[in-house]
Amino acid sequence: MPTADTTNHNLSREERVRLRALELYKRRGDRPGTPVDDWLCAEQQIREQEERAIDETSEDSFPASDPPAR
Repeated sequence: MPTADTTNHNLSREERVRLRALELYKRRGDRPGTPVDDWLCAEQQIREQEERAIDETSEDSFPASDPPAR
């Protein structure tokens, strides 16, 4: 099953969370869980994804090997 493209930053954050929550719901199948659980898990995953992207961008812009600015 293809996964939702939750990295598409042309979508609003809410839409990326919605897509991810739907994906989690479908993967869960008949196992216990609630839409709220799916939503909260999706929010956390999207937030972590965004933070990783920020960290990677920061590292590209300001490599750790650069000497400190004076």
